[in-house]
Amino acid sequence: MSKKRKRIIRKPDIPKRPVIPPISKTNIPSDKWTFSFSYFKQIQYFGLDKSPSKWFVSLLNRLGDLSKMTRNEIAANPTLSRDFRYHKIDWDAKNIPIKRTDLNWIPKHYLENEDEFPLLQFQVSKALGRIVGFWDENRVFSIVLLDPLHNIQPAKTHDYKVDDNAPLSCEYSSLLKDIDDLKSKYQPCEKCRLYIDLNQLPKKNNSFNFVLCYLNDESRDVLLKKLEEKNVSDIIELGLLSDMT
Repeated sequence: MSKKRKRIIRKPDIPKRPVIPPISKTNIPSDKWTFSFSYFKQIQYFGLDKSPSKWFVSLLNRLGDLSKMTRNEIAANPTLSRDFRYHKIDWDAKNIPIKRTDLNWIPKHYLENEDEFPLLQFQVSKALGRIVGFWDENRVFSIVLLDPLHNIQPAKTHDYKVDDNAPLSCEYSSLLKDIDDLKSKYQPCEKCRLYIDLNQLPKKNNSFNFVLCYLNDESRDVLLKKLEEKNVSDIIELGLLSDMT
């Protein structure tokens, strides 16, 4: 009797997926300034309600300027550091309105590690305030506060005065605040469908089309009058239907 031979099934060669090393201090592709707004927040004394539109242009220009430079160009150059007012925050400065611990929205492994992740500032311009943030482990500068009134380090030339300002809201954030006020105004009731629906807002899963258009004064007045009876979507849809017939 002949012995049965084992059948060998060869698996096709599958190319291995290339291993992409995580970004670290030693293999980051570029040492140029990069920015993150992951931990940006407006608080009292560090709001934007008094900032004109031109200020935001200056802010973007400054970020653009730094994006063309490397971190060492400023950090290792005393003259540039002085010109950009680039330095660590002095938390013992006279009349400074906040403490590091007040920035409690920053993750603890950053906030509680001042030696490795110090908060720094650099200027938008001498007259337009400062930008405050820190370098994370991937050499990204995380912007934490915008300081248009130079409150983070009150100046002797300004008698160490701190100028009051407040967070600047947009229509979306204002709407969310109105919803939160309604939620807190009424006591929850399991049978109240309105309360249940309010607590599900914003759902963030609605898909729709956005159209921007310009109207002359006469057309605007007609639209505003019509809006007393119907919403904008209904008016547009009725107009489209009439045009198709």
